[in-house]
Amino acid sequence: MKRNIFIINTSLVLLCLISSPSYAQNYYVCNDGSDSNRGWSTDEPWATFDFAMSRFKNLNAGDAILFCRGGTFTSSYPRLFNQHCAADAPCTIADYMPPNTASTKSTNANLPLITSSGTNGVLNFQDGGEADHDEGYVVKNLSIKGNGAGSGIFLFNDVDFVSIDGVIIDGFDIGVHSAGANVPNPGANRVNESIELKNSQIINNKGQGWLGGCNDCVIDNNKFTNNGFARKILNHNIYISGANNFGITVSSNTLTKSAFVGGKCTGVALVVHGVVRDLAIKDNTVFEAIGAAEPTCWGISVDPGYATEESFSNVMITGNKVTNVGNVGIGCASCTDLQILDNTITHSQDFGFTGIRTPVRTEDTVKSDRVLVTGNYIELLDSNNRGKQGIVVTSTGDVNVGSNEIYISK
Repeated sequence: MKRNIFIINTSLVLLCLISSPSYAQNYYVCNDGSDSNRGWSTDEPWATFDFAMSRFKNLNAGDAILFCRGGTFTSSYPRLFNQHCAADAPCTIADYMPPNTASTKSTNANLPLITSSGTNGVLNFQDGGEADHDEGYVVKNLSIKGNGAGSGIFLFNDVDFVSIDGVIIDGFDIGVHSAGANVPNPGANRVNESIELKNSQIINNKGQGWLGGCNDCVIDNNKFTNNGFARKILNHNIYISGANNFGITVSSNTLTKSAFVGGKCTGVALVVHGVVRDLAIKDNTVFEAIGAAEPTCWGISVDPGYATEESFSNVMITGNKVTNVGNVGIGCASCTDLQILDNTITHSQDFGFTGIRTPVRTEDTVKSDRVLVTGNYIELLDSNNRGKQGIVVTSTGDVNVGSNEIYISK
């Protein structure tokens, strides 16, 4: 009888085992589930937000925790920190369509609703104590609801490569807060970097819509509405407070009802304070209704606001539409290498107005220099002629006011 003899290369088998690719695991959460389930399938989901988030620290790179559309959940604001997640293999908190449910993926009507149970907020990305670097988080297609306190999404202690996409953030003190850091441990630099906020709605947050600074970050294609209504002047839809930050882009957003108090906008819609370089503010739409703005309801302003020295370098403000705001459409102060290009500014409110002004406030040691203002279209339509100016540039440095079109009604 013949025998077949097989020779096995054990080193090759070992190599294959070592190099076998890992796979990402989805964990599912829905109201009809149980926290005693494994959570590995839509047929056996977990049940509660807090239980799911207690497992966040154990996720591997690329894993996801998914909440069912149509589900309602409550958050007690646990800390979220994971050093397995990575920029190129992020951990995700998002939505899924439960089985046997008609698909409505294109609408926001049945996004998973996560409500704050206390005074802190919902998604709290930070480690406690000294700062340790962590990165690689995606938050997508959720509706998070506050009770007037805390932050909808909080980033603290050197959190990098975060994408917030298609999220409704409603009813907190601060919608998204990109904060600073404690004393850093080795490997941390105390700065939140590569943060994206896009395709989202930030609404009805009483303090600020967005607050804070970051490096290489983008705020794009969001709707900011009725943020900052707790007080006049000092609250905003977007408040970038940079401390030696760079590479910030604010683009294609819609902003209205900034610091809306007594039925009127009373604070700058988009303001930048601090020390920031490489700042682009482009293609945004800022507007208020006729009679619904006070003079302090400026459109866009990059200027000093603190007791410490501030400055802004390589600033581009372009392609924005600013309509019926306060008494300044676009302003800058202590800005160097500043370009204000191709903006459309329209004013019909019943008070004085300047379309573009630099410096717009008292400057710090750095004075505005190398300023280019060109390609802008400004319509001043207040028929009562209460003091209308198209462009006012009083900087003593290198200034070029190019070809701008200004129409002033008689």
